Amino acid sequence: MKKLTTISLFAGGGGMTLGIGKAGFDTLFATDVEPSAAATFHHNLPHVPFYLGDVRRLSKEHIEKAIGRKKVDLVVGGPPCQGFSTIGDQNPADPRNGLFWCFARVVESLAPPCFLMENVNYLRTQYGGRYEREIVEAFERLGYRVWVTTLNAADFGVPQIRKRVFFFGTKLDTPFKWPTPSHGTAEKAHTTVWASIEDLHGHEDIARNHSFLRHGETVIARYRLIPEGGRMPPPAELPEEIRRKNFGNTYKRLHRERPSLTLVPGNNAFPVHPIEHRSLSPREAARLQTFPDDYMFHGSRAEQCKLVGNAVPVLLAQRLGEAIKAHIAGEVSIMEGEMPQSRPSQQLSLATNEDKPQRTVRPSDIKAVSFFSGIGGLMLGFLNAGMRVLASYDMKKSVEKNLSINFPGIPHVRADVAELSLDEVKGQLAGHKVDVVFGGPPCQGFSIFGRRRFVNTQDHRPDQDERNELSLKYVDLAIALSPKVIFLENVKGFTSTQRGDSSYLAELEARLRKAGYEVEYRVVNCADYGIPQLRERFILVAWAEGLQFQWPEPKHFAAPKAWQRGYVTVGDVLTDLMDPSTCSGEFSHSPMNHKELVVERYKLIPEGGRLPENGLPEHLRKGYRSDDVKNYSHVYRRLSMSAPATTMVPGHNAFPVHPVLHRTLTVREAARIQTFPDWMRFVGTRQQQCTLVGNAVPPLLAEIFANNIVKTIKGNFGSQGYKRDIYDLATAV
Repeated sequence: MKKLTTISLFAGGGGMTLGIGKAGFDTLFATDVEPSAAATFHHNLPHVPFYLGDVRRLSKEHIEKAIGRKKVDLVVGGPPCQGFSTIGDQNPADPRNGLFWCFARVVESLAPPCFLMENVNYLRTQYGGRYEREIVEAFERLGYRVWVTTLNAADFGVPQIRKRVFFFGTKLDTPFKWPTPSHGTAEKAHTTVWASIEDLHGHEDIARNHSFLRHGETVIARYRLIPEGGRMPPPAELPEEIRRKNFGNTYKRLHRERPSLTLVPGNNAFPVHPIEHRSLSPREAARLQTFPDDYMFHGSRAEQCKLVGNAVPVLLAQRLGEAIKAHIAGEVSIMEGEMPQSRPSQQLSLATNEDKPQRTVRPSDIKAVSFFSGIGGLMLGFLNAGMRVLASYDMKKSVEKNLSINFPGIPHVRADVAELSLDEVKGQLAGHKVDVVFGGPPCQGFSIFGRRRFVNTQDHRPDQDERNELSLKYVDLAIALSPKVIFLENVKGFTSTQRGDSSYLAELEARLRKAGYEVEYRVVNCADYGIPQLRERFILVAWAEGLQFQWPEPKHFAAPKAWQRGYVTVGDVLTDLMDPSTCSGEFSHSPMNHKELVVERYKLIPEGGRLPENGLPEHLRKGYRSDDVKNYSHVYRRLSMSAPATTMVPGHNAFPVHPVLHRTLTVREAARIQTFPDWMRFVGTRQQQCTLVGNAVPPLLAEIFANNIVKTIKGNFGSQGYKRDIYDLATAV
């Protein structure tokens, strides 16, 4: 049999590549965005051509230049899984999740006989299994039969409880069978921690990458209280001098005679050594991932930990490679073979805008009502958090059309909330008790853009703007429904808009507190929560007496420290949409056909900058109506690939200029920046689509707050220092 070939995407520390190689595959090409991964490959696998860069910028030409005319038998990889992972933010709108489509496009481009993709097991169940179905259907459209399974690395001799989902696809007609577990039976027990790392005990210089963290006395004092195989005692049982609210991922100790807990990436994320009062070294973790000692990891200690923690265990990758090799060779009998997850479709293309799967809403006992629903940004976030939306209200016909397509299972009423009565709402609810009311009353009367319309209007008073009064009507309706939690979103200007001698905010808060609710509100920057947009919004949460609400902590920073996450950027979410093949009217990704004069102006705007008004040539100074061109902050401003976007505002010509291309953003690009998933369709005129998308609450922001509201109702914030243990989460089935 000829030597089989493979390429490795999202190669990381090389666990999959090394294991597949041990099974007999020759790796022709590998790629990853991390310099530490490139350095690790160059040191350990110097014969493998390595592309250091963003896979979204990886072209077929890059690969063909590296591999020549060689045929690829297998494409392997594990697209970043943080958005799916229970140890991440569990966010399907995470732009890293879109990297799956990059993996799929490489498979489509190279058309190998087989592919193998790995991810965290939580992907299978999150949001009703929608992502698993989307992945399977995408590869079906490329003509593959697809198998999906969850494998525990410990069952294959890896000294670690590590459950991961694997997708295997093939165009071959021969049967396929997943590798058979070899450990964890009465005949052969799981490999233990001590069998793997005992000889590394106490000596920092006996192996490469065997560096220890120098813990402070307080941390060591905590470690001393953790029994072997146990966890930190409850905060109330700890001495006050070492007590801490957030006992996170490091406060659990391994047991010598058991497999390790799931390893996760991070400088201080590894568990505590079984008998020493310190966390594991990168080399000890590498042993638990079945890397050989002569395999050296490069980069800082934090980068080494990330490479090791994210890796596919070498031994498991080898067993998978052997199973795939047997399939390609036709060595699996029909009786041994397993049924695939699916049958391939006759449509042999990766269509991002066709056959949209219906969204599945998880069953939930938390019931909610949505007012001023718009395109559904808030609703999507609250659904993704597991709530059941009993009714939706909005007065626009364009909203009704869009919601009927994207959320067909949710009853929607086209109605003016200002005229809506409590009896009408209760009639729609059919006796159901409401737990949560959420909405974003019209903000034009509070916003800077809205107020500009009244610059030349005499005697305009915000307290007489009917749109502003809707915020009070909304709160009155919400209070009358007696929910456990009320959520309100609005523009930053809501905090300063006067209403007579008081303000709308003060009036709102007074009504809520009079009704017995606790109230907390802040102005948040969406970029701090992982949205690729500098969008400041007012958020108010009110909860019933006896409950506890915890404000979500920002997890992204403009100037992150070594252990923190930076802002998600425009480039993170838009790069793949630069491919002309993604353009489609049905996908709402049709660029505007700008006039030549406008395009000339756009060409003068630097990335991340504004139109240089003073340096314009004379013929570009005048508009089509002969007025001098003004340096509009939104229209004549170009985004930067390496930074979050400016605030998306509604209007068919209000979106900013693309970072690289000489045009304004498409509706789909704006939707990506707003964190809407690609499966959502937008219908109506371009003006209507732009307005609905620009006005929306980013679904990711809504989901983050909705998750904490769910915890409030379920009582998960009831104890001091509450936090689910990261290892419990990482091993969730």
